[in-house]
Amino acid sequence: MVKTKVSLLFALVLFSCSRAPEISWRLVPMDGHRAGAKSVNKDNVRQALGYFEDSTYVSPKGERLCTGSAIAKAAKVMIGVQDSLASLKVVIGHSDSMLLNLRTEPDLPLGNLVADALRSYASGYFKLPMDFAVINFGGIRVPMPKGEITIEDISSMFPFKNYICHVRMKGSELTSLLDTLAASKAFQAVSGATVRVKDHKVESALIGGKPINPSRIYNLATIDFLLDGGDRINIGALAQKVTLSTVLVKDVMLSYVRSCEAEGKMVSGRADGRVIME
Repeated sequence: MVKTKVSLLFALVLFSCSRAPEISWRLVPMDGHRAGAKSVNKDNVRQALGYFEDSTYVSPKGERLCTGSAIAKAAKVMIGVQDSLASLKVVIGHSDSMLLNLRTEPDLPLGNLVADALRSYASGYFKLPMDFAVINFGGIRVPMPKGEITIEDISSMFPFKNYICHVRMKGSELTSLLDTLAASKAFQAVSGATVRVKDHKVESALIGGKPINPSRIYNLATIDFLLDGGDRINIGALAQKVTLSTVLVKDVMLSYVRSCEAEGKMVSGRADGRVIME
């Protein structure tokens, strides 16, 4: 009887350990009313988070608190990590507006921007013009901020280790992929395609402005997460050939933002009707 209980307990522990934790992201306004703390950057740590003087914590409001107080303890942690975070707070570009990521709408400036950047980067990296690109909205975790864009902003947008890849696919299989995307809640972020969907079924689809040729081989840029069931999309099963890379989506966007800054351009996205769902 004892052995049975031990075995059952061991099995339950294994089951619980095998389940991946459920993690979600959401943007929360900073509330620093108790101490007067403000949003911090690499140049305003003392003003934003306060400072320690002898055995006293001086808050941004100017209030002096003992180091054993809850606010002082939290401030000590926040101030203590700023040196290690400084390299992430370097400004690498500028955006003309905040770009949101609403997963219920397929044709959004941010998704379009990321998909276009992915297709352009992959074309250069794999030395082949990419006909089409797709990336899941779930991989873009926070909005693109208006104004200064830091490395931290891009790292927060793309926290996952999603690597870009090149997929060769017949037109008939590409049509099947579009059917899968159409059956989902809000398609996904795409580039190179113009698609009209009604009642979650593809009514029309163009790649590069032309109807899909069922026998032609198309070059797709995507991420490894979508190759084998990520977000219920299995691009690998439709592929004739897959070429992986060691480049993260985060690196693609860092490169894109830096290139815009070098050219004196603002980072900007727009809705253009590439996917219409009715």
